[in-house]
Amino acid sequence: MASKILKQVSRVITAHRQREGGGFMVRRPLPSGSLDYADPFLMLDHLGPVHYEPGEAVGAPDHPHRGFETVT
Repeated sequence: MASKILKQVSRVITAHRQREGGGFMVRRPLPSGSLDYADPFLMLDHLGPVHYEPGEAVGAPDHPHRGFETVT
């Protein structure tokens, strides 16, 4: 059985809010100018909770990240 190693939180990063795609709002802590040691291709977005009526949802048109693999 592996032993557990507890680690301390070194810093809390506050996600900034920005519009993406067709105008939906996301919270994005990564990438961040305050985290200079994180890979610039690592993106972490939070969207939601959001309720859209039929026909109201906005998508993400072609953009520079098209083709990147995503993990949700």
